[in-house]
Amino acid sequence: MDYLYDNYSASLFGIISRIVCHREMAEDTLVEVFMKIWNQIDQYDQEKGTLFTWMYKIARNQAIDKIRSKDYKTSQKSNDIDNYVDMFEDNSTDKTDYIGLTEAIAILGEECKKLIQLNFFMGYSHTEISKNEDMALGSLKTKIRRCLKNLKIGLNKDFGY
Repeated sequence: MDYLYDNYSASLFGIISRIVCHREMAEDTLVEVFMKIWNQIDQYDQEKGTLFTWMYKIARNQAIDKIRSKDYKTSQKSNDIDNYVDMFEDNSTDKTDYIGLTEAIAILGEECKKLIQLNFFMGYSHTEISKNEDMALGSLKTKIRRCLKNLKIGLNKDFGY
């Protein structure tokens, strides 16, 4: 276990933190991941893939489960999408990965920001958003599609596609 932790914890933590976006919760999730790895190591089959790929899948699935949990959603309800945009402006990350994202999100409008935040950053399903926002499910899906299309158009301008 020491070997696995020493050699893979940083990579797995990176995967988890990109999904969870909160350091404390990401650290808790990493502990859960290593517990799962330890308890399920006999299920690893090297013919199906590398050890890292197997651990990656466990970490990714555990992180997704975390953001879909009721506790996580409750803790995130007061967050604004700007908190997530700020992470793209962090000096410690390679800014070239996020060129134009802040501007593209800024021109979407408040409703699009909120819908994208709820669906993609906070992990709410369309049905849950529809109920919470008192909006017809079909209308909600259409609005999200339109918002994503506008985001894509805004990003395509930056990249010349």
